[in-house]
Amino acid sequence: MRFENTRTALPRLFTHRAAYYTDAENLLAVAVPLVEQALRQEMPVALIVSPQTERRLREALGSTGGLIHMPPPEPWLRGSGQAVVTQRARELRELTDWAGPVTVVAEHHPHRPGVEPAAWIEADAALNVALASLPITMTCLYPTGLETKTVTAAVQWNHPHLIDPDGTVRDNPDVRQPSDVLVMYPVNAPARLGAPDRELSFTPWQLIELRSAVGEATEAVGLRADQAEDFVLAVNEVASNAVEHGYGVGQLQMWQQSDRLVCEVHDGGTLDEPLPGLRPPHPSAPRGRGIWIARQLCDLLHVWSDAQGTHVRLQAARN
Repeated sequence: MRFENTRTALPRLFTHRAAYYTDAENLLAVAVPLVEQALRQEMPVALIVSPQTERRLREALGSTGGLIHMPPPEPWLRGSGQAVVTQRARELRELTDWAGPVTVVAEHHPHRPGVEPAAWIEADAALNVALASLPITMTCLYPTGLETKTVTAAVQWNHPHLIDPDGTVRDNPDVRQPSDVLVMYPVNAPARLGAPDRELSFTPWQLIELRSAVGEATEAVGLRADQAEDFVLAVNEVASNAVEHGYGVGQLQMWQQSDRLVCEVHDGGTLDEPLPGLRPPHPSAPRGRGIWIARQLCDLLHVWSDAQGTHVRLQAARN
């Protein structure tokens, strides 16, 4: 499976910084000056932090004007950095559309449930792709208590700027391109779901049958008509890509759960781009829209590869 990226780059506006904190008090000492500086510039500040940290920040600042609460990601997104970032990018794109430049403070705390440090590498690399064209300054706060090789890689390789303990912002000489980062730390496969409820192989001439099968499954789990239509289109975009850029044949697996439908599309091809469809396509780009569209149409889309080929998990939850 090969995913085409846009050939015409959008302007890069995203600023990505990292800082360490030792404990809750030190986190405030690092974060409060960043927030105060943005508020003095009349710039909104989006907080992606624990409830305890948000409460303490608001108390320390005295005024909550200009602070924007960002809700935690849905539980089913945990473990997929690219899926979490897709949701965040959608929220932040809407925010910058009406507010202009935005400062974001994001806390990586050691007891975040269900999140392994390796997922932070994927998420921070994905941020550099998904937010590249947005006027956002994001500071990621990392606990020194988790300063393992993996966490150090997440900080050093994904953040063009580092903040020293005295507040000095400096360029990071060790930063790498997202694709290079994920060569060293490949995207993890999601947790297995057991035997699928339905499985079928398909070729380019069987995409109608595939869409029909997915449509029947959306009805079985009770998705709304608009959700079902979007999800069928998302799976079709991924499946079309699989047979076009793989070896002409793909495999679809489906799991019908009580309130959601999960599909996986597999093919034997190689994955050229480890984070496809995170960057919005340029208006003049002739290709590269399919996986971007698919990410916008479903609740979760996670791409990974291994010795057997390329795999994409998609999910839609009833709401």
